[in-house]
Amino acid sequence: MSMEKRVSEAVISPKPITTSLRIDEVLDGFLSTKRSENTKRAYARDILDLFAKLGVRSLDQLGKIMFHDLVKQIQDYLDDLTEYDEETNRPINPKTTNRKAYALSSFFKYLMHSYEYPKNPLDQYQAHKVDKRSSTSSLTRAEVLDVIGYMDKRHKISQTAYRDYLAICTLAVLALRRNELVGIKWSDLDLDKSSVNVFQKGGSYKLLPMPGNLLKRMLEYRSTYEPASDYIFSPVRNNTTKSLKKPLNTSYIYQLVQKVVFKVANGKRATPHSFRKTFIELALNNQEDFISIINATGHSTVEMIKYYDTRDTLKNNAVHGMSKLI
Repeated sequence: MSMEKRVSEAVISPKPITTSLRIDEVLDGFLSTKRSENTKRAYARDILDLFAKLGVRSLDQLGKIMFHDLVKQIQDYLDDLTEYDEETNRPINPKTTNRKAYALSSFFKYLMHSYEYPKNPLDQYQAHKVDKRSSTSSLTRAEVLDVIGYMDKRHKISQTAYRDYLAICTLAVLALRRNELVGIKWSDLDLDKSSVNVFQKGGSYKLLPMPGNLLKRMLEYRSTYEPASDYIFSPVRNNTTKSLKKPLNTSYIYQLVQKVVFKVANGKRATPHSFRKTFIELALNNQEDFISIINATGHSTVEMIKYYDTRDTLKNNAVHGMSKLI
């Protein structure tokens, strides 16, 4: 073998890893560096899916793959996950693909640090461009009132109806994510301070004021039905495991919002995140400052507030106020 060929292969092929540790064992160590349980689940799902596609079960198997082949296989894997608009050929799920690429890149960085894997195959990966403004649908103030009013009229029909009414109200008023909503426990409520401590994305807590009328309804719900669970939003019945002492599945909240908004708002398609986006836009209409909004949403910068603000830029424009100078 010529010197030139040996140098070429050394550049494109990583040094073989001799350990036969299984990928899932290595993954446990990687996930232990993350705080958020949601992040751990998402990373585990993305990483295990890739290695299943590669047919790789251990580190020594990974080390036998030529580096340029690995780069191509990962690129093909991410391309297969990306959905494109038939007319514009633009990706319609860029954030999803970018998130998966970031998770995989983080794992390979961990391999480099802990197992001397020589390179990160995603170093040269080009992330998809993401729209500067959110594509999540939002509701008008009237639509929010209609949805809450519809649920209010039905809330005394059953325990499920009351619980779902409280879930919709909490999404609308506290701007919570689905997992934040279902994670609230009765012990998170502070009756003296009229507040609630919410475990949020990233593994930290945020303290929010609890509106008196919503708190009153929650306490009425508890005294009426005496739920056994520590979680406010828990199953009323469970035909599978019979266990009610757990939070609702977030997919239930997703389907609930879709169903109710579609019925009340003339076929509008919305998700739980629509309430979070609507909260931001209504707060801006109410002349709330960015800091007050961030205190509610838990965002770390005002950039995310700008991202979710998709109001009409002509209608919401400082020029209107300046016209009074003339």
